[in-house]
Amino acid sequence: MSGQVTDGPSPFRPELPVWRRIDLGRCSPLRAQTFVESVAPFVGAGEVPNTLLFARPDSPYVSLGFHQSFAEEVDPQFVARRRIPVIRRVEGGGTTWLDSDQWFYQLVYRDEGAGGPGDLARFLRPVAEAATEQGLTLTVRPPSDLVVGERKISGNAGGDWDGAHILVGGILGRADRESMADLLRLPHPGVRPIVRAELARWVTSWVDETGHLPEWTAFADAVTKAFGEAGLFRTRSADPSEAEEAHFRRETVVRHQETTWRELPPLPRTASSVERRLRVAGPHGILVLAGPGSGERRIAIVNGAEVGAGYTLGPSLEAVARPLPRESSEFEELAAAVRSITGFD
Repeated sequence: MSGQVTDGPSPFRPELPVWRRIDLGRCSPLRAQTFVESVAPFVGAGEVPNTLLFARPDSPYVSLGFHQSFAEEVDPQFVARRRIPVIRRVEGGGTTWLDSDQWFYQLVYRDEGAGGPGDLARFLRPVAEAATEQGLTLTVRPPSDLVVGERKISGNAGGDWDGAHILVGGILGRADRESMADLLRLPHPGVRPIVRAELARWVTSWVDETGHLPEWTAFADAVTKAFGEAGLFRTRSADPSEAEEAHFRRETVVRHQETTWRELPPLPRTASSVERRLRVAGPHGILVLAGPGSGERRIAIVNGAEVGAGYTLGPSLEAVARPLPRESSEFEELAAAVRSITGFD
């Protein structure tokens, strides 16, 4: 199949640029997550065409966004107990749980004037259309989510690396919400049940919606076809080059094996009353703020800058979050504090 031009729209449009399509299949978490980094320098230098990759990790891991701090985001006891790797992406976005029931699409490309939010809009729309063709109606929620109704089924992120633009995303086949919640470092055990509840509310999966997993190869074909029908590109199936494989072994793998890469220090932050900020999906998130008493906390369930529910949490490790009545002065104070820090856009 290597070298064959495939997946062109009907009618055939020879004027479209031809990208490589590389199917990595089931592979290690490191290869599934980071092989894209070994493609980027060759795409950026013009030595290989723009490239569309598909992959599935063969085991679970935690993926850390490029600008995030391991020390702030991840519970080290969870990682040690589950014996799973933590892999820092070169793209942005949040900390995520990834496993073998998820499927990745990754685009590596050079394009004058491209990069940024506009690319998310043009490249995510065909993925949503392909899913709809496969029986599950998805829509794009700007800037970077694919959703069923308002529930997130796909998170996406972009960045620049070694001279190329990268956009990566994935579809949740199943949603292991317990692991998604438990991997997070939280300021108090009483916050975790709230995180689990909000994940159940705003995150979905293909199995949740349809009762079964998709046939991923057919879905990959549908996605590739949709890129052509959108007038973006058609593909030629190929294997990674020897140079890309060598770069992966000698540079990418080595960098990700260094704890200094995984544990880069956090970005400088201005002083804030927010102790923990967790984006659940799109504008929906959780803010943990310092309370009025020593060790006390206030928890806001937020949609944008609007507080839908509030809780108070005492300092004891055994404390349970107590709901704040909406008509109470404590709730009003919490809502005002959230508005002053803009919540989640």
